[in-house]
Amino acid sequence: MTAFFGIDEHNSEKFFEHGVVCIDNSVEKEAVLFKTFQSIRTEDIVFIKNYTQAALKVKAVGVVLSSFSTENELGVCIPVEWIWKGEKFMEQFGEELAHCSDALYEEYNILVQREIIDLLPSRLQLTEEW
Repeated sequence: MTAFFGIDEHNSEKFFEHGVVCIDNSVEKEAVLFKTFQSIRTEDIVFIKNYTQAALKVKAVGVVLSSFSTENELGVCIPVEWIWKGEKFMEQFGEELAHCSDALYEEYNILVQREIIDLLPSRLQLTEEW
């Protein structure tokens, strides 16, 4: 299954304009966060989210185009095709949603993963046999 990562809303408009997802250069020193960023591979799915006490709001979903990062004014970046933008609110998770203070993390909640997959266009959906 494709890995899922959550990315904070900070700078999301710039990410859309440039077709990238980035982490701040200063964050590069945080080994765990940077290791997660480096583990993102071509065709992985990333999403920009915001969490409030009431719900998780997904703002965009993208597919990683290359696992090779570059550095620019936005930070350390990888190219992404943003395939869905909007506002998807998720209130029911079937379990307590873990509060993750990191700007970047792997999403393990299967209900969140399914919601993200449902936002993908049909060309990227799994066939019914799966």
